[in-house]
Amino acid sequence: MKIPVDIQIDFLWGEQHFKKDDWGPITYIVGANGTGKSIFAEKLKQQLGQNGLKVRYFGADRIANLAGKWDAMGGQFAYDKLSKGLDIDSFDTYKVKAEQLGQSVDALIELKDKLDLQIKVESILSDIFKKELIFHENAGFLNVLVSDKKTDTPYDLKKSESHGLKEIITLLTFIYNDNYNCIILDEPELNLHPQFQQFILQEIKKNAGDIKSGKKIFIILTHSPYMLDINNSDDLLNYIVFHKEVIPSYISSYEFDTYQLERLNRLLMRINTNHKTLFFASSPVFVEGYIDQQLLNLIEYKRDIPLGAEGVSIIDVGGKDEVDIMFTLCQKLGISAKAIVDLDALFEGKIRQTIANLPESSKYLAEQGQKELMAIIGELQTLSGEIADFLITFDLSSLNNPSSEFSDFLATLKKVHGEHALKIKRRLTFLAVQRISDEISQYINDAYRIKLSRAKALATYAINCFELSNVYVLAKGEIENYYSTYLGNQYVIADSNKADYFLAEYDCISALPQEQLLAKYPDLVELLDKLCPITTVDIKRMVAIKLSDWIHAVQSLFRINNSITKETIETHPKTQWNAYKRIIDLIDFVSDQKTNTFVCRFQIKSRLLKDCDTIYEFTQDTVPARFLL
Repeated sequence: MKIPVDIQIDFLWGEQHFKKDDWGPITYIVGANGTGKSIFAEKLKQQLGQNGLKVRYFGADRIANLAGKWDAMGGQFAYDKLSKGLDIDSFDTYKVKAEQLGQSVDALIELKDKLDLQIKVESILSDIFKKELIFHENAGFLNVLVSDKKTDTPYDLKKSESHGLKEIITLLTFIYNDNYNCIILDEPELNLHPQFQQFILQEIKKNAGDIKSGKKIFIILTHSPYMLDINNSDDLLNYIVFHKEVIPSYISSYEFDTYQLERLNRLLMRINTNHKTLFFASSPVFVEGYIDQQLLNLIEYKRDIPLGAEGVSIIDVGGKDEVDIMFTLCQKLGISAKAIVDLDALFEGKIRQTIANLPESSKYLAEQGQKELMAIIGELQTLSGEIADFLITFDLSSLNNPSSEFSDFLATLKKVHGEHALKIKRRLTFLAVQRISDEISQYINDAYRIKLSRAKALATYAINCFELSNVYVLAKGEIENYYSTYLGNQYVIADSNKADYFLAEYDCISALPQEQLLAKYPDLVELLDKLCPITTVDIKRMVAIKLSDWIHAVQSLFRINNSITKETIETHPKTQWNAYKRIIDLIDFVSDQKTNTFVCRFQIKSRLLKDCDTIYEFTQDTVPARFLL
């Protein structure tokens, strides 16, 4: 549907304007908190209304006036005495106020007045929830009661029904109501568990379509992956992604070739809830498999790195080509995505071509005086094949004390045969060049040492190109090669055994003290620090800040009376000991009235700090604001 929209929010986007002319039956507005979605929705409501649509906007607090404690707490509707019910003479006022405030109290009025609407909603309540609505009028007020079929005992909807059912009743009422042909819903998932979120989405889809045929268009602002509907690439054209400090982005058309679009549609056919978190993460990180995702999340959990708070979501997508599709999709949606791929991504899959086309890659290689990325990879493949052909002639028994890894590599290389032998040999040799180039150099002649040196240099250029484009390569090959418990062949890791290897590593990490993680997994920790912004929660700093007031209070008390004791500190109102005794244990307070000095010693409660055995002290000369733990 053609509806010209031009919105500016200057304190968020400066002089930039959001412009969009094409709107589908359902538009999804997604993005992190604090990016302006609700403000945008209010402005969008106004512009859609100016274009002839009958728009109704529902805010995130839409059922606040139906909460049981609303009248006691006060609010916009408190003076209307809703505790008695809805004043029948004020129905028109309720409707106007509800529409202005984005609330839904008038849903009950609509249900009462429109029998066809009432039948639709009550059919669902009766058949799915086994409940019935009773509209009760008394002394000029309307109250809605709910009767549970199991107990057949009516109770007040407003006071006693769950938020979830209130939410469903109000949402269904306006999904079906013919007063409006455009509904804007801010977080329709509120108060609903995932299955009922999907049910509401299903009802929205049934009623979405061409307004000329009696359907509606829906604008959904959501933080729930269960509320997102993505079946093919056309559906993605209806997504608007909000970001911090820049205008929202959306895909107006694809620049994919036929093959890329086909791959995207195949991936979207099996997109799951985990994949959909990319729309809410400010920094999604795509990995090839679920084991990569589980391991990296576990390490960050053990390190107390709050990935969710940082807007990071590690998402497994099923392979390097799928990583490429999701990474490219995020670029088109303006989402700052990152990815982790196995080393063979330099030789296989589409991600290398995607990176070759990025300006970061071209700029870097030009600065280094190198060819474009695909040419570098082509030469790297050729060199790896030549080195492989040379090494495969070696007799392992004739070599002088080779390492077990070199022996595994050479034995694996010699077993390669068949249709894809050349590709596999190149990949194995490239991995060996990354891992054991110094040892390989011992067994080859000068001509091949030059080839080896060139291959290492090219690999560095290629990997740097990937990293500058926010795609990080597992230089050791696959994730299993970073395990501390895996001692098998680094060059052939059977897929059928990978789950067992991971479970062994999981047990190892789970039992590992946090301080040993860096020593045990230095490469993965370094990689994760590049991928994920690190914000440490400094409890010590906050404890010291809170204690500065207490220290000042003790010092002030001592200046007033230098004969105070430990007991004085624990009882005098000035020190607020009832509050501070929850965070510290006061060990002793020793004073000298002649010199007018004191030393106060205390410990931090173990519930706050792990190193609670440390004894801290301060004196009459300590500067409270500079006190550190």
